[in-house]
Amino acid sequence: MHILRLALCLLLAPYNASAKEKESIDPAVVHANANRGGPISYREGYFGSGDTRLHYVEAGKGPLVILYHGFPSFWYSWFDQMEALKGGYHVVAVDGLGAGLSAKPKALEPYHVSRLAEQVDALARHLNGNKRFTLIGHDWGAALAFAYAQAYPKRLNAVIGMSAPPYNQFLDLVRRSTEQQKRSQYMQLFQKVTLDDIQERKLTELIWQQSYGSLIARGDLTHDEGALFRSALSDPLAINGGMNWYRANMPPISEITAATYWPRGKTHIRVPTLLVWGEEDGTFVPEFLVKLTDYAPKVEILRLPGINHWTPMEQPRVANTAIEHFLSRHSRPNNR
Repeated sequence: MHILRLALCLLLAPYNASAKEKESIDPAVVHANANRGGPISYREGYFGSGDTRLHYVEAGKGPLVILYHGFPSFWYSWFDQMEALKGGYHVVAVDGLGAGLSAKPKALEPYHVSRLAEQVDALARHLNGNKRFTLIGHDWGAALAFAYAQAYPKRLNAVIGMSAPPYNQFLDLVRRSTEQQKRSQYMQLFQKVTLDDIQERKLTELIWQQSYGSLIARGDLTHDEGALFRSALSDPLAINGGMNWYRANMPPISEITAATYWPRGKTHIRVPTLLVWGEEDGTFVPEFLVKLTDYAPKVEILRLPGINHWTPMEQPRVANTAIEHFLSRHSRPNNR
């Protein structure tokens, strides 16, 4: 749910990729392996088929940690976290539905948070059987991760969200706060943007520049990494797929009712919970941090001074240290 300020039936069996798809066709994987620290390499895979197919990148062995990005991004936004964690965990970064090399369905139903949570659960069972795992999300990925924790409490060891509240808390904020309504106006505008608009107005380049230009200028991303993000966003279908998350999950404010929430109301997150928050992020009204305990009574909140929305990539060492410490306490099977 990044503030850009611009005015299904799931297949539970693993997807049998073609020979071409089994090759390392993602240049970001090549880049990651060329710039990795240590001997542990990155490999890519696919799960599902058709409109449910997910592309993911994995490394390491140990307890499973799935990382899910937001808009407008793709799996590589988690490279720093994967580097930090791959020595002790099986880390899997997903190209979210509609992004990267994952499927980009035009229908909105597959993008509803309930369907996305089902897809995450199916992927986790494919990778890890019925064992518990840890889910980390950023932006829309965080809203999804928290919602998954609410709906599937017995599947997780822990959950970490970066830069966003739970999905149903966000709906409540939009419903009740005029200030949040102002900050979220761009989401309603996305409802009107068409694929033709994306192409004709060259929104792929504009969104890339607004999202990643400052990160490159500050040195948080190298120019080569910036080029990877530009390539991932160059397909208008990827931008349209990202906007489909908003179209599927953000009804007009007047139509938000108790039936819109998923899961219902203020369902508590009962697993250990960490929120990583950049104090310069203006996407959400500050009251969400105070009221987060209504949804996650035992949440730990890490505030990052001077950091904006891109908490996985903006000076990631502090966040990574906190994530490693949190996981060491909560992600191991003998801790549950």
